[in-house]
Amino acid sequence: FGSSCLSANYGAHPQVCKSSMSKRPQVEQVHLGQQEKDSLVKALVAACGGDASAVATEGERIEEASKDTSRHETHAPCAVVSPATPEEVAAVVRVCAALKMPMTPRGAGTGKEGGAIPYTGGVVICLERLRRMELRETEMMAVVGAGVYKEELNKFLAPKGLLFGPDPASNPSIGGMASTGSSGMTTLRYGTTKENVVSLRVVTPQGDLFETRRPVRKSSSGYELTQLYMGSEGTLGIICELIVRVRKQPPLRCGGLVPFGDVKSAVDTVVAAVRADPATMLRCELLNADGVEATNAMFNATLPCVPTLFLEMRGTDMEQMRRDFDMVADIATAHGCHREQILFASDGAELDDKWEARRGCSLAARRVRGIKGGDKVLSTDVCVPLRHLSDCVANAEGFCRDLGLKCVICAHIADGNFHCLIPHQHAESERVMDFEEKLIAQALACEGTVSGEHGIGIGKVANSCREHGPVHVAVQHAVKRALDPHNLMNPGKVLPPLPPASGAKL
Repeated sequence: FGSSCLSANYGAHPQVCKSSMSKRPQVEQVHLGQQEKDSLVKALVAACGGDASAVATEGERIEEASKDTSRHETHAPCAVVSPATPEEVAAVVRVCAALKMPMTPRGAGTGKEGGAIPYTGGVVICLERLRRMELRETEMMAVVGAGVYKEELNKFLAPKGLLFGPDPASNPSIGGMASTGSSGMTTLRYGTTKENVVSLRVVTPQGDLFETRRPVRKSSSGYELTQLYMGSEGTLGIICELIVRVRKQPPLRCGGLVPFGDVKSAVDTVVAAVRADPATMLRCELLNADGVEATNAMFNATLPCVPTLFLEMRGTDMEQMRRDFDMVADIATAHGCHREQILFASDGAELDDKWEARRGCSLAARRVRGIKGGDKVLSTDVCVPLRHLSDCVANAEGFCRDLGLKCVICAHIADGNFHCLIPHQHAESERVMDFEEKLIAQALACEGTVSGEHGIGIGKVANSCREHGPVHVAVQHAVKRALDPHNLMNPGKVLPPLPPASGAKL
């Protein structure tokens, strides 16, 4: 991708265009003397209404805030602060802005690309105490604090027979889902997280709190700021509250497992099934043979170690749901699946343990090789057009095979989004980098994206530049400069870094 996306016009450092295996972004660190740290803590406590317990400078909270679930190097902040309301978040940001102190927003810490790791040090603003949940049933919307977890929100909605549609395999915070664009296993039916958020309450880098949009079905009033902040990973402001769409939860479930002799046939089946558009299909997920092997070992399952589709239908008419399942089974049979090997469960609850295993694929990949202490795992996240999908997935397996690597694939396959989880030790890093390069090059050549839902963080900055090109990156930098001129909001993430403004703490 050369130097074109990193010219001096964009204020970027050439070192940023390395593989995502690089350990940390090229940002300078905050160093505070004890007197400066004491003054900072005093001001943060005052911003949180005098609650001294809201601020920490040592111990478990600092350790927890130094990492996420990725393989990226950890780094401790100077302080962690946990405001209890959006107004307190705004007060905290005003304190940091006045001191030119870098800020890193944090939700559940389940990110895969280092987006919540505070590489400058600075202050981590933890949103875990933003707990508001309010149902607006007439509008089929809910007001949700950024710190509410996905499963918590759905538990709150369940007595009304409602749910929030997007379903990442982990249990992230709703604010984190919005910040990274994670969507998960139900996009086929309910759409992405970005399509399920109506409005946001955001704190700007200057400490102002505002609403991005009125919570109505349609609005053509001004720029669409909601989508500007969606996926921005805390680099433009801090998402404090969301208004999200909610839906009726269909009462009936059925589903099944569809095994194949090779992964290409499985993916070809999915592409044909999406085109056929079975109305009740909620989930269509794929594990390849290594993925089944990994989850078998982790969850004491006994599934055949072959590429397998996991299907779930939801609706109100069991006959219709069975017809839809049989439609997919017919397509699978036409693509080489042996009909007698298909498992159907008329009660979807019978497959809950299988779905739990699918959700645990990432953890299973760490342990599949049986190495004491587990492996590090490269977690890729490409998404490609369906017309290229089967070749891309089959080639990904081939790349790993040629490099002598294990390739655990778990995929939201009906969306064209597949994760290759590559367990490795340090001595294998060069081969893992070679694999990542081949995978990314293939995805981009097929008009795909380097990140379907994990976001960019630090891990995919170089490849995002490669995907978008210099003009796109320049536009993003212009937005960043306009909204955050001192580069205080999550520096080093999403974009090649901007040079610090005069007088910044960096």
